[in-house]
Amino acid sequence: VQEAGYLHGQLLADAWCAAFVWKKRKEPNRPYPILDDLARKIEQNPYHCPPWLQEEIGRLARQYQFFHGHLAFPEVYARGGFDVMLGNPPWERVKLQEKEWFAERRPEIANAPNAAARKRLIEALKVGDPELYQQFQEDLRQAEGESHFLRNSGRYPLCGRGDINVYTVFAEGMRTQLNATGRMGCVLPSGIATDDTTKFYFQDVVERKSLVSLFDFENKNIFPSVHSSYKFCLFTAGNGEQPTAEAAEFAFFAHGVADLRDPERRFTLSPQDIALLNPNTRTCPIFRSRRDAEL
Repeated sequence: VQEAGYLHGQLLADAWCAAFVWKKRKEPNRPYPILDDLARKIEQNPYHCPPWLQEEIGRLARQYQFFHGHLAFPEVYARGGFDVMLGNPPWERVKLQEKEWFAERRPEIANAPNAAARKRLIEALKVGDPELYQQFQEDLRQAEGESHFLRNSGRYPLCGRGDINVYTVFAEGMRTQLNATGRMGCVLPSGIATDDTTKFYFQDVVERKSLVSLFDFENKNIFPSVHSSYKFCLFTAGNGEQPTAEAAEFAFFAHGVADLRDPERRFTLSPQDIALLNPNTRTCPIFRSRRDAEL
């Protein structure tokens, strides 16, 4: 059974998050939004939150899937963070894609000959299917709000840039939640080390000497639902507070785990090596073999 203190903490955290996604308009069943003074009152006493407000906070918490790490893992945060974080985060853009959204709901809209025609069909839903139109507007607002948060909240200063892909902010978020000696290991598109939008993240990982290894794979029947030309990597790093090694290990164009055991496929690069090879972008140089790297 959840104790009162935990429930109060959850209500306060949910209320804080709800304030940022609350629709700023007057409605009969929601006469006023959450402002700072109300949040402070809820902090002092949960009974300052009337039933209608608590219900709306709960609805928003479910819709946006609020998660509060300090409540879920208090013992972890008391020790400074996680020892290990492992994952395969989503590889998808934050921006809502109209064609994908309507593909199953209204194929004729998804298959419109061009963007202008698609927008006319979407606009026609106001009369033809107002419920679907409203659902689309809700999802569009949520996607735009998520994008705004990732870019402007200050939570993701290294990866909250450009056309944001979810995996990049997961990579940054996982690393910041490690303790001083912790490590993260995740499956990411290789663009984490080579793309322009993630160059600040990779540069930070390398310069702080917190990168442990990056093993790049070509997708040869590893992920059947992903195109064979798509490259991904096994990315291992610390949080940057303590250097793990003077040089990180790399391998590229692997087709399976067995390739990582080949000493000719693996090599090391130091921060100085990367700065020498790519002085402007500080992105990762790519070599097929140890010999290529040495040359």
